[in-house]
Amino acid sequence: MTVGASSACFFPLETEKALDGVLRLGFDKAEVFFNTSSELEEPFVKELKRNADSHGARILSVHPFSSSLESNCIFAEYKRRFDDFIGLYQKHFHAAAVLGADVVVIHGSVAKQKRDLSDEFYFDRFQKLIDLGKREGVRVCQENVVRFRSENVDFLKKMRSALGDDFNMVFDVKQAIRSGYDPFYVLNEFKNDIVHIHLSDNTPEVDCMPPGRGTFDFRRLFDVMDSIDYKGGYVIEIYSKGYNVAEELKLSKKYLENL
Repeated sequence: MTVGASSACFFPLETEKALDGVLRLGFDKAEVFFNTSSELEEPFVKELKRNADSHGARILSVHPFSSSLESNCIFAEYKRRFDDFIGLYQKHFHAAAVLGADVVVIHGSVAKQKRDLSDEFYFDRFQKLIDLGKREGVRVCQENVVRFRSENVDFLKKMRSALGDDFNMVFDVKQAIRSGYDPFYVLNEFKNDIVHIHLSDNTPEVDCMPPGRGTFDFRRLFDVMDSIDYKGGYVIEIYSKGYNVAEELKLSKKYLENL
């Protein structure tokens, strides 16, 4: 079993340099976190792809830079804004396809919006993203994220029921903890829907640490997913503040792959 890493680990380093940092550490799988619209232009994306290919690496997933705008621009009632903004997501989906990634990570809307919109409205808008992604051959996936609707397990269950086979989930360990859940409760509930996993470690005092620095039972997580013949990716996603990221990622890679 091998793990990947997200270019987001090196933020605020420019995306191409951040991805290069991941690749130079020997990771053969990666997630690309785009940071601005100019990075979605095809020549830039193709250069990222060339670099990954030169290292024998595969890009598993893409994370849009516009997550903070989704509440007002995708999951809101003003249709003209939605119509204008959806093109940005089409560009992300196309970039994912160019990179060879089949997962796009979506946060969705915040848990408390100024106007109380129904879950059904949310699901309808998410389905539109899914359908747009299908045109590029990518899966548009809901990530569990604290302070967003997706922090709530009951909401995610309802979303799964509404979207059926189109429901795919990105599971994030630290976000489950921040949302007040035992990560294994969330994992077991959605294990058959999860197509991509963000890894981080933790202790009772700290909710996000490099894998191998805390007390999280990664072997248990891998065993749960092995039990359903999981074929998705495992990607380390930590934050650079307070860490020597390159050194920590190197140690985390070795730790996880030796479990």
